[in-house]
Amino acid sequence: MKYEKFQYDRIFEIIRNKIESGLMPKGTILPSFSNLCKEYKVSNKTIRRVVAMLSDAGLIETRERQLSVVVYDYEQAALGSDSVHSLQEPNIPVMTDILKTAEIVYYPFICHGISLCNKYDWDIPERIVQQLNPKNPKLFWKNSKLIWRFFIARCENELSLHIVDSLGFLGVEYRENNYNSRVAYQKTLIDFIEKSRIASPASDAVRDFLAYIHFVTISREDFQCYVPDNSPFRIGIQGLDQKMETAEERYSSVYLDILGLIAIGYYQPGERLPSHAQLQEQYGVSVNTTTQAIQCLQKWGVVEATPGKGIFVSSNIEALHDIHVDPKLIASHLRRYFDSLELLSLTAEGVAHLVADHVSSEDIQAFIQRLDEAKNCSLYQPAPVILLEFLTEHIPYEALRSIYTIILKNYRIGRKIPKLIHRGKASVKQEIHRRCLEAANVLNGGNQSAFSKQAAEIFRFTHQLTIEECKRLGYWKTVQDLYDGSQLWK
Repeated sequence: MKYEKFQYDRIFEIIRNKIESGLMPKGTILPSFSNLCKEYKVSNKTIRRVVAMLSDAGLIETRERQLSVVVYDYEQAALGSDSVHSLQEPNIPVMTDILKTAEIVYYPFICHGISLCNKYDWDIPERIVQQLNPKNPKLFWKNSKLIWRFFIARCENELSLHIVDSLGFLGVEYRENNYNSRVAYQKTLIDFIEKSRIASPASDAVRDFLAYIHFVTISREDFQCYVPDNSPFRIGIQGLDQKMETAEERYSSVYLDILGLIAIGYYQPGERLPSHAQLQEQYGVSVNTTTQAIQCLQKWGVVEATPGKGIFVSSNIEALHDIHVDPKLIASHLRRYFDSLELLSLTAEGVAHLVADHVSSEDIQAFIQRLDEAKNCSLYQPAPVILLEFLTEHIPYEALRSIYTIILKNYRIGRKIPKLIHRGKASVKQEIHRRCLEAANVLNGGNQSAFSKQAAEIFRFTHQLTIEECKRLGYWKTVQDLYDGSQLWK
């Protein structure tokens, strides 16, 4: 599977969202192939595949030697789909778990997205709000969710957008019979947008605004919601990680990680690597994936595989310096890495505070002991990983724990990127370790608020260090050249 598949899947999702949200209503003529190529910076072949996928999905109509036309009617689809009988009441414990998760994950991203909007960016949410029709409650609440999705998309963080969509809010149908409340809701949004266009709102004003929105919607007693039978609000979020990776990303993730561990000295020349079965369990992948990964490493002369004996690191370790990994492939992993670091930076304080409220003193002592044992590790910086593992393990909400499990997995991408992790900069490693240990001791002392703030600051610090190092190595520019995050929201 080539990098192009990742591109056309991504472009298909972007255009599909525009059509299904009504931003490209029925009758809209799609730009020409050449203009779409320029807009998304891809080949004609990729765009042709995207158009074919849109046509197969029943979203557009294509005719020979004519521009494609949108045939999907989002208003009719909203009114005609999911009849009263096909929708179900949510599973209350599962819904509560997702709502608590959303409060910790959504709010920081919505606040951040609002802070990024300039004067002209507000045109998009303003257009959505103006199109809301209080006389049609079903369509009103369906389209109002696009406003919040816009602010999250404005962060240009593709991972967070995948997570938001996977939680199932777009499939929830809200039901209530208070026309005046819908008018007031719309007016509140319009007033907020008008004020924000003039001057960027302070963080306190944004949080007060969001608290009010929550108060007048899902916290109301007469505000009911119904969902499809397979909604995460009934069955929980499932297979979240698999939805976010292509097959090529899965096997390249394995061989890049092994390369990184060899480069930092974790695996020595001549040392036996884990078996295929062990690699499958370690990385959570299939035998086909580990086979492809090892074949790549053999081709590069980095490992040697002998039937009946195992897989060994090559004694010719100099082969590492001759390996050329496609920058596009590195960029796809780096994009996921950067997205995870930002997601962590924005949500860690809320998660750390939540964990601090639920963790036992024995768990804290074990956490401190792990940090003490890792103090003299010379291979790479384990302290932030230990902190992240501690947070992930003790999150009480299943949906949030699933999200942080993905973040934890993606956080380890750093060691897979050539030259990003190395033995140098001992003083920086010691400083990060000191901060992690200090935060753990603060938690042990019972100061939960200080712990949550320090934990968030540690991840913001490592996030900034990673960006600076990637800029030095030239990776940052590669990512920026290949990924235009504004396509997620413009």
